[in-house]
This record gives sequence, structure tokens and C-alpha cells, in this order.
Amino acid sequence: MRLWELNMDGKVAIVTGGGQGLGKAIALGLAHCGASVCIADVNLAAAEEVASQARALGPRSLALQVDATVNEQAVRMAKQTVDAFGRIDILVNNAGGATGPTFGIGRVLNISERDWDDTLTRNVKSVFLCTKAVVPTMLAQKSGSIVNMASITGQFPFAGMPAYSAAKAAVINLTKSMAMEFAPHVRVNALAPGLIETPRTSLNRRPEQLTRLLTNVPLARMGTAEEVADMAVYLASDVAAYISGTILDCNGGQVWMTEDGRPNFRDADRKPPKT
Repeated sequence: MRLWELNMDGKVAIVTGGGQGLGKAIALGLAHCGASVCIADVNLAAAEEVASQARALGPRSLALQVDATVNEQAVRMAKQTVDAFGRIDILVNNAGGATGPTFGIGRVLNISERDWDDTLTRNVKSVFLCTKAVVPTMLAQKSGSIVNMASITGQFPFAGMPAYSAAKAAVINLTKSMAMEFAPHVRVNALAPGLIETPRTSLNRRPEQLTRLLTNVPLARMGTAEEVADMAVYLASDVAAYISGTILDCNGGQVWMTEDGRPNFRDADRKPPKT
């Protein structure tokens, strides 16, 4: 069956960074299953558009302008969701991403301190703050499910992506720590996507770069946002009731990078693998 056939009627979800890309696909996947969804995004217009699409599927939806890296805004997000829907069953910590003039990518010796700090804040601090704001409600209910967005880079560090790789590795470890701390009532898991087609990942990527990237993917194609959303909905649902502290890969079978074991993603100094 398709995962949106899961019955999530009566469930309430928050999706941070829900106004575009993976967050949008996840929010609509949850709405397909019947969950009421709060779309939290720094771009209110984008959040409102996704909320409108979610309401068209039947469930109630709420759009909020939220910077997930600001504690007061995370706390307000949790309160407004409870005020609107009465509970919170699911939190998807999707807000994050890389930043800077080179999309947060650069060797350790040339990445700026500002880009380093911003990348760690956007990807790790946001998970900490939003979880801290939402979990008291879940613990009071004695039920809840959290899905954090990690990345293949958190498991297989890429040369030229030190800040992003470090941030996603932290998300993976934080996921496992929280899974132990919030048990037995709240489950915490993470997704680790690989090469996924979204508007953001398409920025500044030339066709020859995509060809090089796909040499490292056994399924020989990019994943879709909807495929990642299916996995997020599964982890959030009661079907995954005995799964916690797990990092679920969604990367087309990618387990290593090149013939010499060193990554070449967006690394112009390295030659592509021999074919």
C-alpha cells in the first residue's frame, strides 16, 4: 500500500522548514494520511501555500512564520500548535541546510567562521530548540514521534563539506541520545537522505557534476522528495511503533564514494572515478 493510506486521523504534526522541498513533501504526505499539520517556515508565504494544499486534502492546517534557530519562536510554535489543535503527536525537524557563498561547501582551511557557525546553528541548534519546545507536550500525553533530518554526509563525511558533515553527524548522535532520554513514551528517529532532487539541491549544479555524483549511486538516479516523505511518514506513524533511535538511509544504495575511498562531491580538484 501507499504510505498515505495509513490512518493518521486525529494526529497533529509540526514540520519545520515545511514551505519547500523535502519539508513540503513531508507535510503533504502527513496530510494525505489525515494528520493536521502545522507548517513552520521562515517564509510565511511559502508556508501558507503548503498549508492551503494540505487543507485541500481534508485535514486542518496551520501556517506559521518560524525561525527554528530562535528559542522564543520555537516555544511560540509549540504553543500556537497546541492552541489550534489541542495536542502535538509528531515533530519533523526538517529545517536546516547549508549556507554561504559556496552553499556552505569549502575546505576546512577556507570555510569562514561565519559559515561554520551558521551551518551548525541551522542544522543542530534548530533540532535542539524545536525538540525542547515540543517534547513536554508529548511527554504529558505519554506519546509522540520525532523525525530528524540527517544526511548521508553525517555518516560518510565529504571532502569540501566539513561544516555540513559535522552538523549532520551531530544530528545523528543527538537523535540517539534523545531516543534514550525520552523513552518509553516518545520515539525519536532520523532520516539520512543521499542525492535528492529538490529546488535547493539543483542550485549551482552543472550537468557534468550530476554525472559524477551519480557514479556513486548504485540505483543510478536521484531520489525524489516524495520518496523521502514516504520514509518520514512511516517513521512518524504508529506502524513504526517499535522503532526508535534508528537512522534510516534513503540514498539509492550509496555506501561509499570513489574507487580510492575518498569523496569527490563538488570537489573540482579530484578526478571522477574510472569507468
